[in-house]
Formats: sequence, structure tokens, C-alpha cells
Amino acid sequence: MEVEILPPAEGQPFRAGQDREQPKVRLTHVRALGLFGTLLALLTMGAAVGVGFLAFFGTTLLAAGLVTLTWPVVFSADFTQWVFGATRVPFWKLFLLFLVAGTVMKLLGVRRK
Repeated sequence: MEVEILPPAEGQPFRAGQDREQPKVRLTHVRALGLFGTLLALLTMGAAVGVGFLAFFGTTLLAAGLVTLTWPVVFSADFTQWVFGATRVPFWKLFLLFLVAGTVMKLLGVRRK
């Protein structure tokens, strides 16, 4: 990266608070990131979104995952069909159920220990 200092132009408008003798700086020969840099930037952004999602919904995801794994051991397929409308427990339904339950608990002021 190279820096080029331009002399003040004579015909340009003068803004309030700007010193007439203050030089302008322009960066020259700045190269673009390219395809690889863009891919790395997108991966970094995706990782940040994933960490934020885990920060907000981590305990809810963990609880829904544990219940999804233990449900078939505890309850029969007929009961699961009656409750969820399918022979297997859908993860997203349990996730939404725990999310709503946690929100209601926070609104009612119930504290976890």
C-alpha cells in the first residue's frame, strides 16, 4: 500500500472548520481481497452468527437435543404419534416448545437454580 499526499486544490469549495493548508491523503495501489479473501470474510461472518446463535439459544438447543434423544426410550411410538403427529419426535417442535416455555418462565419471574 502506498500513500500519496495531494496538494490542496485551488478551485475546490472550502468547508467550515477545514484548514486551507491541510493536505489531502489518498491511498494508491490498494488491492482487492480477491476470491479467497472474500470466502474467508464470509466464513468469519458465518462463525460470528453461529456463536451469537449459540449464545442466545445454547441451553434451549441442548435441552431440546437431550429430550429428542431420550424421548423414544421413555415413551412409546403410539404416545409420540398422539402428541406430535409423527412416530418420531421432531427436533424443531421441541426446540420451539422449550423456547416458549423459557420465555413464559422469564415473564412470570421463575428463576432457575
